[in-house]
Amino acid sequence: MRVSGTPFASVDQLRTLEEQIAADPDDLQLQFDRARCLDDLGRVGEALRAYRALLDVQPKHFGALTNLGTLFLEQGLLEGAAASFHAALDCDWEDPLAHLNVALLNAHTGDYDAARAHYERVLRLFPGDDHARMHAHNGLSRLFEQAGDEERADEHLRLAFAKPIVWTFPYRGSGEPLRVLVLTSPRGGNVISNQFFDDRLVERVVIVPEAAGAGFVLPAHHVIFNAIGDADATHRTLHRAARLIASSRAPVINDPRAVLQTDRQTMMERIAGIGGLVAPRTRRLPRAEISAERLAAEGFAFPLLLRSPGFHAGDNFERVADAADLPRALSALPGSELYAIAFHDARGADGWVRKYRVAFIDGRCYPVHLALAQQWKVHYFSGAMADSAAHREEERRFLDDLPGVLGSAAMEALAALCAALQLDYGGVDFGRDAGGQLIVFEANATMAIYPPPEGAQWNYRRPAHQNAIGAVRAMLIERAARSGYTRSV
Repeated sequence: MRVSGTPFASVDQLRTLEEQIAADPDDLQLQFDRARCLDDLGRVGEALRAYRALLDVQPKHFGALTNLGTLFLEQGLLEGAAASFHAALDCDWEDPLAHLNVALLNAHTGDYDAARAHYERVLRLFPGDDHARMHAHNGLSRLFEQAGDEERADEHLRLAFAKPIVWTFPYRGSGEPLRVLVLTSPRGGNVISNQFFDDRLVERVVIVPEAAGAGFVLPAHHVIFNAIGDADATHRTLHRAARLIASSRAPVINDPRAVLQTDRQTMMERIAGIGGLVAPRTRRLPRAEISAERLAAEGFAFPLLLRSPGFHAGDNFERVADAADLPRALSALPGSELYAIAFHDARGADGWVRKYRVAFIDGRCYPVHLALAQQWKVHYFSGAMADSAAHREEERRFLDDLPGVLGSAAMEALAALCAALQLDYGGVDFGRDAGGQLIVFEANATMAIYPPPEGAQWNYRRPAHQNAIGAVRAMLIERAARSGYTRSV
């Protein structure tokens, strides 16, 4: 969890901060605000560098350590997250956020006893801090839910969200704003959506379904954007969200009921019959029942993949070479249930693995990025892109001419997948096999559209990014118009 404050959600705010820093380069608060702005805009690499630069000057800057650790955690860089969070705790033992982040890290790595101890410590040390108690009870609720203790999970959930939680973000425009009601989960698994809302047009109100009890009245809105995107991590929240918005007549982007049908196993089963793509066999199994014999009975062969539900960015995701490797993989993964996933080789003839990302926005396909790597697990920020002009040129061709690069058969498969997903906003990560078929890695609502880093070498990525973000913003306006909103020029 980050040190929060006034949200920075626009490039204009970033420019203003950079102008202020140019006039006063020694102002550490401005440098921290700039790092937070990059963070809020999803410019991950630049935010990481900005936080590190601040820490070079002030190594015990609590906010920079905390936010850097959170970014590391989100990118699956657990050693960096641990170093940052523990350094923040050493800096300020009296700040509950430091304890909460150490608890979150413990839960993330499967050390549930340590996580529980830290959450309980927060409740003891900070009995009068409602915000800290909310997060501690929510964390304990998740731990008990994972342990199968529904009664204690529900009790902590009730204590966490006894009061409504409503955040209203500043509106910086003139005239009537486009009022967007955003649903978010306190359990993670949310769509990264900051870039979607232009605060010169949109007034954004965020609510947490768990905290909307009996008698809760939805704030005024033209459209609902459901940012709860991970059906594996947030299925209970999605059910609550569906009940909460049932009274609204406003259009809903990503109806929670549709998102509920996108957990990894269900999604692969739904798309298995689409021609031109490979939907790897996926089964969610109790950890205690996973053995070489059980996996064979479920139709799996080695090598295969095991993954803890509800995690992204390659976290808690293992390739299992053979039966002898199974105990190692099981010991490395948290959770009482795990996904078994058939492994399909996505290496090209040149030995490189390619991971393509395409966003589905209002029924259309938008290329987002292409990453190349030599390992089976590929992510853009760990891929071999920055140091290879040839790889960047290949990505440029993909971004500039999606149909030309993939071909008509693959485009037909993508269109069918988009229709099957039944989401207003979603996407797919995929590779390709030797025959050109798409190997679906995942397809759901959580596909992030990260902005390109600074620097001229990434300019080729900017038009595709702007097209995708522009499509989401246009969808918001079109949906709001159904509620009577008219954009004033």
